[in-house]
Amino acid sequence: MSDTPVLSIVCGTYNRRDQIERLVDSVARETRLPHILYVTDAGSTDGTIEYLQSVASNTVRPIFVGELLGQAKAYNDVFRQVTTPYVCWVSDDNEIVEGGLDKAVEILRKDRRIGMVGLKVRDKDGPFVKAPYIGGVSQIGVLNVNQGMLPTEVMNAVGGFSEDFRDYGIDPDLTAKVLFGGWDIVYTRDIAIHHYRNWAEDAESEDYKKLQAKHDRFKSLYEDTYGRFKKKTPAWLLKKFLWAQANKMDFLKKRLGINSSETVFGHLPRDYYNTLMAKHVGLFDLIASRGQPWHLRQRYRGRKIAASELSAASHKPAE
Repeated sequence: MSDTPVLSIVCGTYNRRDQIERLVDSVARETRLPHILYVTDAGSTDGTIEYLQSVASNTVRPIFVGELLGQAKAYNDVFRQVTTPYVCWVSDDNEIVEGGLDKAVEILRKDRRIGMVGLKVRDKDGPFVKAPYIGGVSQIGVLNVNQGMLPTEVMNAVGGFSEDFRDYGIDPDLTAKVLFGGWDIVYTRDIAIHHYRNWAEDAESEDYKKLQAKHDRFKSLYEDTYGRFKKKTPAWLLKKFLWAQANKMDFLKKRLGINSSETVFGHLPRDYYNTLMAKHVGLFDLIASRGQPWHLRQRYRGRKIAASELSAASHKPAE
């Protein structure tokens, strides 16, 4: 195997030393392909900088920015340095498992029509721990990718993350740009990442209110940018109808909760839900993807749209 790196892994962090240590350790443990892990630090004061200095190498490359730029800009500044064929983004509260990054590279190598691999994520903390994996279907029917890998040429073609979104919603926006740009998007079949979510559960806390404000701003900006793609097609209406009918059948009704880990005819209820509720996943995806290391393939069949054409009608200033 050549020692020339084939994958760049990009992560941002700020005052979460215990979490970034777990991520760095997991990348080294689980990734056999030659790679570079870039960690951009926004000016931590909890020992993160000293830790990153201690592990710096050709493989682990800290970037000490020293200020909060916003996630989109912090990641984009690193993406512009990447020279490897493949690039992925992760969060400092992630842990790579089951060789997830190696598997994603192999998927991209085998099928050049795929422009993004969703690294399947399972929450280990927070309100979604019962879900077999996370990832929601947006209001326009796109199955979002929370953490993903792309050929670097695709990342460059779509311009990385949109800095209009700044911190929240950058991943659904990137998912949409790749899909409408004409590339297919798939999910890894296996869990690739464990997520140790820092979650503000008290609705009266300042952290929760800030999170809700970011979410509200994201929804508005996403609607401005992609609302034109909400049109309900006959195929999408049929799939939604099938999901509704399945939930009326007595022998399935109790088993189709999307957070259930009990399989139905060999697939998780969440797989069925995502297949039927996501506009761009084929009705027979679970059959077509049998035996593959991926599933939930999304394909946009309209005119390819350059990222420069995808801009909100009225951008709201970042907070």
